[in-house]
Amino acid sequence: MNWIRRSFGAKLLAALVGTVGLLLAITLLTVRSQTNRQVRLEEERSVERASQVFEQLNDLQRAQADQLARPFTESRRATILLDEAIQTGDIEFLSGEAAFELMRSGLEEDALIVLTDDEGAPIMSMVGGETVPGDPAGVEALATALLQSDSLLTLSAYRVVDDRLYNLQAHYIELGFRPIGTLTFGLPVEGEDVNRIATIGGVEACLAIGNVCVESSAGVDGPLMNAMMSALESSDAMRTTIDGAEWSIQHQPLLSEAPGSGRRVVAVPLSEVRAPFDTIQLTLLLTGALALVLCGFVGLALSRQLTRPVRDLVTATGRVAKGDYETEVEVSSTDEMGTLADAFNDMTRGLLVREQYRSVLNKVVSEDVAEELMRGDVELGGENRMVTVLFADIRGFTPMTVGMEPQEVIGLLNECMERLSSAVDIEGGVVDKYIGDEIMAVFGAPVAQDDHACRSVRAAIRMRDGIAEMNAERARRGEAPLGVGIGIASGIAVAGNMGSAERMNYTVLGETVNLAARLTDQAKAGEILISEQTEEWAVDGTLVAPSVGGRALKGFENECLIYAVESFEPLEAAQS
Repeated sequence: MNWIRRSFGAKLLAALVGTVGLLLAITLLTVRSQTNRQVRLEEERSVERASQVFEQLNDLQRAQADQLARPFTESRRATILLDEAIQTGDIEFLSGEAAFELMRSGLEEDALIVLTDDEGAPIMSMVGGETVPGDPAGVEALATALLQSDSLLTLSAYRVVDDRLYNLQAHYIELGFRPIGTLTFGLPVEGEDVNRIATIGGVEACLAIGNVCVESSAGVDGPLMNAMMSALESSDAMRTTIDGAEWSIQHQPLLSEAPGSGRRVVAVPLSEVRAPFDTIQLTLLLTGALALVLCGFVGLALSRQLTRPVRDLVTATGRVAKGDYETEVEVSSTDEMGTLADAFNDMTRGLLVREQYRSVLNKVVSEDVAEELMRGDVELGGENRMVTVLFADIRGFTPMTVGMEPQEVIGLLNECMERLSSAVDIEGGVVDKYIGDEIMAVFGAPVAQDDHACRSVRAAIRMRDGIAEMNAERARRGEAPLGVGIGIASGIAVAGNMGSAERMNYTVLGETVNLAARLTDQAKAGEILISEQTEEWAVDGTLVAPSVGGRALKGFENECLIYAVESFEPLEAAQS
């Protein structure tokens, strides 16, 4: 992840891809949620339709059973005849009456009839118009429950007889408030009935007794049959996939009042419901993947378009930081990046001009003064400062240059002044001005220095040594040597910018400056004369400067004590 934090292009690419990916994920989750919701709704609607159709079938068969039982239960004459037949065991009469009623209803080949006595024992059973022995439909339990109940007049149940599922309706029969027995009519539930349930409900259905599917719709094959029977072991709806098709399987009791009588198992096909949603999801995935790829390309293109000029700016900034103010970047657009490039180029041009100004100022004033001038902090005025002033004058320069070309004179002067000013710069002094063949330097201003006296003495010795080296070179060229007299004075001086607001010069004025100039006048070639104050303040080393006595100097009432510097060893070297 560090490369993302370090790269703007990576951040842009990650933002684009992340945004599109997030939107795609939210859309897919929404579609998936709606898909599951619609699937659940369709599942519930399909099961509800199937239940309604089944209940309609159940109600129809119960109505038919009630109609068959009505002649026996509502006619007193019929009830008396039934009682007599039950008492006498006249099965033929009962069979004849039942067959007659079945014939009248047209159900003689399908219906089931069972008559029991007042104890619930079957005394006659007919299946498909034929009398059969025993109790093939297991009616005795229903009859016993009716006869023992104080409120029930009918009971319903489902039974399997000869591999056919019958919907049974048991009726309580009494005569003069005396129970005489029960009469049960059963109508078969055919496969076409289950197909009707499946077709209208849009499902596959199976009517199961125990763990056996007695009747099922046409679409229930082996694998689906096994899955539907397995679903009976669970009370919740079951989802399964058979041959690539998804199904939701759930079951309900055939009779709500008798949950143990059998179950109605319904398998709802979900593949067709999911198909349009799956198509939408697939389309979203494909378009989302394409969008991610496009975002990747667009992000790369944008990041390159943005980061290339930024990298160019960074590279150019590095060159500017190293002092290459002529650096410019290419402006390749008119947008914000182009505006930034223009601003950068304007900045480098300004820095170049400023550096040119600085270079010029450094040539005419000290670097410290140039810094103040560049900042615009220079104002007219001065202040008292503790400084040391050094004058160095080339002895016999005018007679030496008689007959020389002006260019030769300037060259000689520059060669000498280069060595003198270099000594001042090394010791941290400021070249105040060049006065013909003389140089004036200040130590302790404009930047305060506690050891300004020591610095001035070291600079004077450097000047003497530098002129000696120069004379050695001149001697090798067969040229006459030069001599420099140096005067140094320390004390209070007025330091500041003097002149006018349009043209000013940083300098120092006062008695200390005059004393240094007078000492220079007294110094011979190769001699360094310092004031008494300088000798006292040059304490950061071993100064060998014997006194040359007091001298009367122009502009001073009293004689000034003067010392001639022979050597000055820094304190560290002296201690070692």
